[in-house]
Amino acid sequence: MPFATQTNQERQQAKLKLSLIILLPSLFILAFSFLFLAWHGTRGVLKDSINYQLQETHSRAQSRLDSYLSGLDNLLSSVAENPRLAIFINEDNRQEAKEKLRTTLDHSYGEHLDLLILTRQDKYWANMNSPLYLLGPSLDSIIGDIPFFNQWSSIDLTSDHNSLIAIIQRYPILSTDSGMVVGSLVGGMILNDNLTLLSLLGKDAPNKSLQLLIGDNPVGPTFNGEQLDSALLGKIIASHLQQGKIDDHYFSRQTLQFGKTNEPLQLLVIAEKSLSQQNYYPILYLLLLAITLLLLLIVVAMLFKYKQRL
Repeated sequence: MPFATQTNQERQQAKLKLSLIILLPSLFILAFSFLFLAWHGTRGVLKDSINYQLQETHSRAQSRLDSYLSGLDNLLSSVAENPRLAIFINEDNRQEAKEKLRTTLDHSYGEHLDLLILTRQDKYWANMNSPLYLLGPSLDSIIGDIPFFNQWSSIDLTSDHNSLIAIIQRYPILSTDSGMVVGSLVGGMILNDNLTLLSLLGKDAPNKSLQLLIGDNPVGPTFNGEQLDSALLGKIIASHLQQGKIDDHYFSRQTLQFGKTNEPLQLLVIAEKSLSQQNYYPILYLLLLAITLLLLLIVVAMLFKYKQRL
């Protein structure tokens, strides 16, 4: 009878041993499978999160640019429609006309204007431009290239290597007596050093750098929280990708819509490295959990082998 009991115990132990041999590896395989799926899913979620933040930055920038240009448009159109300005042009009263332009620049939106020019009989007549920008003898041809389409245009103001890129709009000035066009008002801003505009576009966009582009050429400074490596900027531009990841930096490149352009003005948004690293913490957590499971598997295997020897 004791012999039979011992046989039953051996059978039970054999069944238990077989169960452990099957269940333990299956359990660990299942656990690692869940970890792999969680790691893969987390990577996708984090990538989508960063891309969403970049897209949100673009959307806010477009909305702010629209609002910014709308304010300038309202200011300039109201000046062009002022009947006194048409009278000054008809009377060839340049001094009074300049005083009117000076008053315009004192407006809350006028302070953002780098270019403010009056024409008379389709020729340059007076200006209150920023003294930083000397447009020279090509001014008449530049003005002639800007149509009366009541929309903003981007234009290259110079033909040399250090070209000035401007966003400009031209408004007809009509005589109240005849209704004829007696001149025009040209207003705009230079993009090459317009940190005010970039600061507005990048407002509430922490851990991101912004760069304006025309074609593959950077226009103006880079607005950023950290010092962006020029070599990295060059790699991203040379990639011709609309979005992607280079040197641990996610980026997105999209067109800013504002009117008629020969080449589209684009906004390049680059997520700083700290943002990418910050989002790797959940992946690191899953990696540590996988290492823990692996160590646990090794311990169980060693215990099982040790028990067999006993």
